[in-house]
Amino acid sequence: GARAAHRHGVRTVLPPAPARPLPPDLLAATDLLVPNEHEAAILTGVAEPRAAAETLLRQVPEVVITLGAAGCLHAVRGAGPRSFPAPEVTAVDTTAAGDTFVGALAVALGEGLPMDRAIPWASAAAALSVQRPGASTSMPYRPEIDSAS
Repeated sequence: GARAAHRHGVRTVLPPAPARPLPPDLLAATDLLVPNEHEAAILTGVAEPRAAAETLLRQVPEVVITLGAAGCLHAVRGAGPRSFPAPEVTAVDTTAAGDTFVGALAVALGEGLPMDRAIPWASAAAALSVQRPGASTSMPYRPEIDSAS
């Protein structure tokens, strides 16, 4: 699916969960890899997120590494990495935070938002989700995300 999408000019976004070695042909068809910091460390063998991002950029052109309450790190080949803070909230259940972030990020990018606006919008969605118990039941609706971002 990723190869077909990529071949037809569709931007591919891959959250590599659960983390395990990924086939080179899948990585070659991935435009944006979105691991959390633990997945990035497993994929690269490098614990420090900036160094892990640099390693991942040898395989994919763009990476967003989520860092939980510390926000996320965005890196693109040929440019220095940028850090984005997470909204400060009291977490009740982080089960769906990553899925919510990646889903919201994909929506924002699909709607044409630049990364510097897409990441804060996705972070707002994830921050809303961690304030509620459950997985899919904690995911916010768009009006909630728009109000929070």
